[in-house]
Parts: sequence; structure tokens; C-alpha cells
Amino acid sequence: MPELVVDDLFVHSTFTSQPVLAGVSLSVAPGEFVALVGGSGSGKTMTAMSVLQLLPKQMQIHSGSIRLGSQELVGAPEPVLNSIRGGRLGMLFQQPKKMFNPNRTIRQHLREPLRLHAGLRGRPAEAKLLQLLAEVGFEDPQWGARAYPHQLSGGMAQRAMTAMALAGQPEMLLADEPTSALDKVLESQILELLDRERSQRGLGILYITHNLASLAAFADRVLVMEAGRIVESGTTQEILGSPRTAYTQQLLDASILLPPSNPDTAPRQRNALTLNGVVKQFGSRRRRGRPALDSVSLDVKHGEILGVLGQSGSGKSTLARAIVGLEGISGGSITRTLETADGAAAAPATAVQLVFQEPHDSFDPRMTLRTSLEAPLRGRGLSPTERSQRLDDAMMEVELDPAMLDRRPDHCSGGQLQRVTIARALLMEPHVLICDEATSALDALTQRTILNLLRRLHHERGLSIMLITHDMDVVRHMCQRVAVLFQGRVVEVAETHTFFSDPQHAHSQALVSAAIPCRGLHLKKIRAVSSKA
Repeated sequence: MPELVVDDLFVHSTFTSQPVLAGVSLSVAPGEFVALVGGSGSGKTMTAMSVLQLLPKQMQIHSGSIRLGSQELVGAPEPVLNSIRGGRLGMLFQQPKKMFNPNRTIRQHLREPLRLHAGLRGRPAEAKLLQLLAEVGFEDPQWGARAYPHQLSGGMAQRAMTAMALAGQPEMLLADEPTSALDKVLESQILELLDRERSQRGLGILYITHNLASLAAFADRVLVMEAGRIVESGTTQEILGSPRTAYTQQLLDASILLPPSNPDTAPRQRNALTLNGVVKQFGSRRRRGRPALDSVSLDVKHGEILGVLGQSGSGKSTLARAIVGLEGISGGSITRTLETADGAAAAPATAVQLVFQEPHDSFDPRMTLRTSLEAPLRGRGLSPTERSQRLDDAMMEVELDPAMLDRRPDHCSGGQLQRVTIARALLMEPHVLICDEATSALDALTQRTILNLLRRLHHERGLSIMLITHDMDVVRHMCQRVAVLFQGRVVEVAETHTFFSDPQHAHSQALVSAAIPCRGLHLKKIRAVSSKA
């Protein structure tokens, strides 16, 4: 098995005079698990794309060397690189849906690396692809194989991408946030699968992540990246237990989301949103499987934050889209209005707004942010000056400079764009804000900023928030109540403190149990650092 070596790498961009990567040096030995951590825009993904020689057109390698064994990758001919990508060098991309061909099924995607790199065709290839889909957590591998990318949830797409990367039997794997859209049970399953591959086959892994807690049990070494430079490196125990730089300490502190010291347990009577027996069935009548939503009954109280937990594919995003009317329902009813004290409806149907999981997918890349945000205000009888003032006020409310309105989405970081998404939702003056995995793809520092923003809006506006997430710490930190979705059904609803201390359903127990080991280890190390300070 070859070693991956990056030596004094500089990458420049036409957008800025400062280098995107400045003197980056790292190595990953066969069978070694190396974690690369850092905030949004620190250069983690650009490091991986440099290794693959897949940098955007506006960026180029200025100097440095990248070697896989004896093969120099910088400047290598395209046929050589094509033989290495997907074979000797595997990649798990951060936004898998963008990497799949929408016109091909998952089966067709998996057959290609199995044929090119593993020499498998026909029945052996079919058996292997079904085995891979089962290993990465597909309950029904046959369905997963015949599905198109748009039919998969974000977490299911990440699992399919993992299967595709392993199908080529790589010698080295670059994993860019491979579990960011997965719940703790599946995250642990994927990490254990990768760990098994490296122990059995000597697979080297460069694991890019913002989740310091998840890597504690698996990583041999940790590299910390800030502003395109490696600012700290060491063993996992050294980095988590005794960080040497203030930036690393900031990342560690931000990754710990403790329950509130004075939890809000005040009873709430009025419903802001009510679901009664909601059913959503996809597919034709002849080829229908289990419903995506199966008799879901749930309510969101006025002024509360309700957490909705569940595995990828459990129906969480379908539930969010159904509530705001982006998906029609097959049965049941959704009341999107605020009750008065006597139970009568008192708000229009625009009282509910949705913050999507992928902020970059929420905007037209051809439009400025001003054009995108102004669109829902047109036709409301507002003058151009009034619309402009509303936009400026919304941007300042989410702690952004209104001058950013003249940027296009690709000139914003993920955290900035997620705040703009929240600003757009607030323009419609909602009573209920639904956040669908709004922080799952963000680093710990940016996640903390978004969560603090949501909590402030909750208090200042009296917003009801449905927080759809797989992150148990976020739920514990933010929510008064928890609802658990499993295979399209609500299997448990409880007060947050009761849920974590005494979960009732077997799936709830599995979620809580999977979250405890990583969190306990990480908290132990952080407390050790705090005691030294």
C-alpha cells in the first residue's frame, strides 16, 4: 500500500491575492487514520481537491508536490489521473447529490467502479453492490440500487457515495465530511466500516471533518487547519487533551453543546402547527413501498422549540416539505395556523417558513442575494425603497452586513449563506420556522453562531421552531420537547430531559446510546483541559 504525501503545497486563486493553501504539508501512511479539522473556509476541501487534481478553474497549484507512493500527481497526464481516481484513490464528497449523474440509478453508478477497478460484471457485480449498500446502512438494498439520486435523502446519498468509494477498492480514501448528514447510529456504523477497511486492507484515510467528537475513537493523528495553513498537528490524545493554539481551543469549546442551565419548562397550551394522521406515499400504486410518512400526528406549541430526530430516510425532510406545501400529502391534515386562546385560527397560511438543509441549493447561482430575497416581497404593495429597507433590516437581524446583498451565492461561506436563508424566511414574518438540518454541514464555530441566532430570534420574536436534526447535542442544547421519527412514523414524543434520561422506544434508546460514548470521551478531555487552565 502506498503513502500519500503532500509537500509544501501552495494554491492560488484569481479571486484573491492571498493563497488559498499556503505551505500545506501532510502525510497519510497505509492503514493510518488522519483527521483534518478546521472552520469553514479554512482550506480543508481544497486540500482534498488538490490531491485529486480537481480544483475549480479559478484556482491552480502554484508550487509543491503531491505523491501517492512513487506517482507524482501534480502535472500528471489526465489518463493517469483517471486511472487513479475512483480506484487507488477514493473520494467521499461533502455534497454527494451534486456528484451523482441524475439520469443514472445508484446501481449504474456502482457498476462502473466495480467493472473498472474490481473487474466484476454481471451477477458477481450485482451481489457485491447489494452487499455494499447493506453495509453502509440501506434497509432495502434492492430499492437503493434502483433509486435515482433525487429519490434519496441527504443521508442516504452520503451512504450511497460511501458504497461507491469503497467499490473501487481504494488504497487511499479522502473523506470530506462523510457523516455530516447522518445520525449517530449510522455515523458510528460508517466509521466502523471505514475502520474495518483500514485494519483489514491497510486502507489509509484522510478524514475531513468539523466534528471533533466523532473522530476521537478512530483517528490516529489530527491536523488543525486555519486560513489555508496547518497550524497544529499531533496525536488525537494530544490535540483533544492539550491543544497548543487558541484556534484549536476555540474549535473544541464550540463543539461542546451543553444543556441549558435553566431549561424552559413552562407549559404551553396553544398549537402553532398541528398535524393529524398525515400520510405521504411516493410511487405508483403498483410499485408503492412503505409510506414516507405513515399516520404522523404531531403539534408544535406556540413559543416552543421542538426537536425532530430520526435516521436519514426516516421521513424528516419529507415532513418539513409537506408542512410548507412543497409536497402534497396522501392523507390526513395539516393546520398551518396559530390558535387563539379559545382555539380559533388567527393567522394566514404564510405563518410557516422553511430553512433548507443545503444553503447553496436554496439560491439561484445566477442571481444576487438581493434579487433572491426581494422576490417574495414583490406584489405586497411595497415601494422599492420599502423593500430595500426590509432587506437591510433582515440582514442586520441575522448579524450580516447589508452590503452582502449584492453578492452572488458562490461568494459566500456556508455559514453566511445559511444566515441569509434565515433572513429570507423572516421576511415573511412567520409564526413557525422549520429548520431542516440547518447546521449539519457547518463547522462547530459556525454552528454555534447559527444556534445562538435561532435562540435569540426565538426569544425576541416569540418564534416557534421545529428543529429537524440528527445531532443529539443540538437537541439537548436547544429544544424543550423531542419527537422521534422512525420509518415514517412518530414513535416517541417527550420532554427533552425525560427523553435523554429515559427513552422509551427501542430506536430512541439506540440513538441515545450511540451518542453517549463519543460525547462522554470528548467531554472528559475538554474538562481535563479546563482544569489545567
